[in-house]
Amino acid sequence: METSSGVIDVVVIGSGFGGAVVASRLIDAGIAVTLLERGPWRDTVATRSAGIARTVPFPRDLSLVTRLLRSLRLPGTPRLTFTKHGLFDIHIDRGVSVICSSSVGGGSHVYSGLQRLPHVANFWDGHAEGVSTAGLQPHYDAVLADMGSAQASPALKLPNTTYQRYANSNAIETPPPEGPTWLGFLFPTEPGKPETITDANGITRNQIDVAANDDGFLGSPGGGKTSLDIAYLIPAMRKGLKIRDLCEVESIEQLSGNAAARYAVHVTDHHSGRKERLLAANVIVAAGGLNTLRLLLRSRDGAKTLSGMPNLGRRFGCNGDFMGWWDQSEYGDLTAGLPARGPFRARGPEDHPVLGGGAFPAIDRYPLPQFLKQRLRRVQWIAGIGVDAMDGVARWSSQGLRIDFNGDDSPVFARIKAGVRALVERTGKRIHYTKNPITVHPTGGACMGASIATAVVDANGEVFDHPGLYVADAAALPAEPGGPPSLTIAAWASHVAARFIARRKAS
Repeated sequence: METSSGVIDVVVIGSGFGGAVVASRLIDAGIAVTLLERGPWRDTVATRSAGIARTVPFPRDLSLVTRLLRSLRLPGTPRLTFTKHGLFDIHIDRGVSVICSSSVGGGSHVYSGLQRLPHVANFWDGHAEGVSTAGLQPHYDAVLADMGSAQASPALKLPNTTYQRYANSNAIETPPPEGPTWLGFLFPTEPGKPETITDANGITRNQIDVAANDDGFLGSPGGGKTSLDIAYLIPAMRKGLKIRDLCEVESIEQLSGNAAARYAVHVTDHHSGRKERLLAANVIVAAGGLNTLRLLLRSRDGAKTLSGMPNLGRRFGCNGDFMGWWDQSEYGDLTAGLPARGPFRARGPEDHPVLGGGAFPAIDRYPLPQFLKQRLRRVQWIAGIGVDAMDGVARWSSQGLRIDFNGDDSPVFARIKAGVRALVERTGKRIHYTKNPITVHPTGGACMGASIATAVVDANGEVFDHPGLYVADAAALPAEPGGPPSLTIAAWASHVAARFIARRKAS
């Protein structure tokens, strides 16, 4: 049985780099916001200090088995959900696999902490009137300030960087990063001597201990990584933001004949098991690139509660993501350090693509035999990133969300694989990778543009044929940034919020 409520001014769906930023900006402007997040609050030093009552630990020890995976979708089958408390969702289709996460704070708990401007020059120019690279720059600056990000430098004295590891290698070189790099971590004032601090918002956290490597892709229990719950959500709650965790949105319904409520948001509260119908004047979708598309497509083509959006699902891309695993036993234990360790590529006259890499986190907490833990200490993951053709299509089928993407249509993947083969030839060490792309940066499908003929949302982030419905995450990006996208997603969300606030004030 569905229950209804009074009309909410703004409902934000998702609490990642899009949802957390847009909700915080609106709250700062005095606008009432309810944020819905399908994942749980995570048990960290920070959330305990903030008095968050219901939390779920990150997967460690035996819970690595029971809480690592939230859901799995295999080709041609419906999505299978294992536990509402799981950290990762894996969507495997015939041409691409997508990995995303589920927590209050979204992907900030599991990303590498790298923050960069787009690698594509003039990234925002030429897509829609009123959106420009120069116009977005203040939003980038504001997000970096909010996150307290530190610019990468030797002064941080980070161990196990690629610059240290390959300094004397005849096979591998380490080019400088493409543009400035910021790191979303709380570093010790004195390198190597982390302390526990309480920030200006009264949130307690531990400075990152790079020797422990416990602040990586399985979360940051001590708070060394600056996740979005720390930077935006808890401070916004103290100003009035209402956050409902473990509240999964099933569909969005466009209403007619009600001047106050333009949409009904149908949700399942996983705390109580109840179905609810929330009425809203405005809905901002920021559920993450993959889940935003799933929700909008399900609403239009499954539940039939939305219509129009002729370009929904088109221009889906992977941001050139490529992942592999590399045995580097000759370098000893690789675990100390940040999740990502810096750029590298095969040495030689050829213009090989730049790759990144890092070690697996928290290995001592894996429920594995000791010999296997020792082996994992000497293995690093590698990743390529770039700009693919962005020609994939996401659609709704009888089995749920379906993605059609062919990596062979994008020269970036062939180039990265050629660079990987060059590394294998020069080092004699095998690198394992899959045939099809594995992406953690799904992009597009609800792209921003000049008109409904080519795009889904306008320069304000508002869906062309659905007033009051917005997209504020990677699904709306008009192109691929070609580098880590978190900062660009956050800047877009900040822009969407600024436009919303300006229009609210004008009216």
